[in-house]
Amino acid sequence: MSNLQLRLATAAVGLPLVIAVAWIGEWTFALILAGIGLLAAMEFVHGWLIPTMPIRQALSHLPTFIIAPAVVAAAHVEPRWVFGGFLFAALFALLGYLPTNAIGPRKPYRVYAWCVVYLGIMLATFVLVRDVEQGRKWFFLGLLSTFAVDTGAYAVGRLIGRHKMAPKISPKKTWEGAAGGIVAGVAAVFALNALLDTGVPATTISHFAVAVPPAAIIGDLVESWMKRRMGVKDASGLLPGHGGFMDRLDSLLFVFPVLYVFLQVRVL
Repeated sequence: MSNLQLRLATAAVGLPLVIAVAWIGEWTFALILAGIGLLAAMEFVHGWLIPTMPIRQALSHLPTFIIAPAVVAAAHVEPRWVFGGFLFAALFALLGYLPTNAIGPRKPYRVYAWCVVYLGIMLATFVLVRDVEQGRKWFFLGLLSTFAVDTGAYAVGRLIGRHKMAPKISPKKTWEGAAGGIVAGVAAVFALNALLDTGVPATTISHFAVAVPPAAIIGDLVESWMKRRMGVKDASGLLPGHGGFMDRLDSLLFVFPVLYVFLQVRVL
């Protein structure tokens, strides 16, 4: 199968599952998202520590990086459990950034710290958003508006992209593409807000609309930067044609924390 056929086949199976699980919500959503977080955390640890070895070798670090998906699942029990993730991240950071190797190599601890932040705390906001009042609507608004940014940036970049945005990080991304993503993302938020009938006025939803595109673009660039530092093309091959779970979560991991803060400050 060609790469395009693999992408389409994976999407044909994956998208209906994502929609179904997000529609159901509750523990089904939290546990499956935690499972995705576990696989993404494996990719994260593998890429930063042992990228030249088979990804199964990352399982030797399981007792440590399993904290990230545990934070995701715990968020459904009580949102304040997410602060436990901050404590673990702070502990690992303390061990990783101390100017001594008395407790062993410091890099693994730094990787564990950022793994908990990136794929524990930030991913937990998916659960927190889904659990709020009208959470189903808000989850799909966040998901689809992020897709709109990515699609708009890709389409406009391919069509008229000339000026490179960050050539050392992601050579194919252009400022023209970013502009297309901004327009598509803002329009998508307003359209989805009306279509899903959230009850939030346009003047209020505009605050989220202007925040979605930069959050999505930054999330994409951060993941591209990580892969360059890791020395890998894709986070893994766990999703045929798409790379790994980190490759699919990149923009969303920055949009959903923004969405959750917006809901807490302006809506709930």
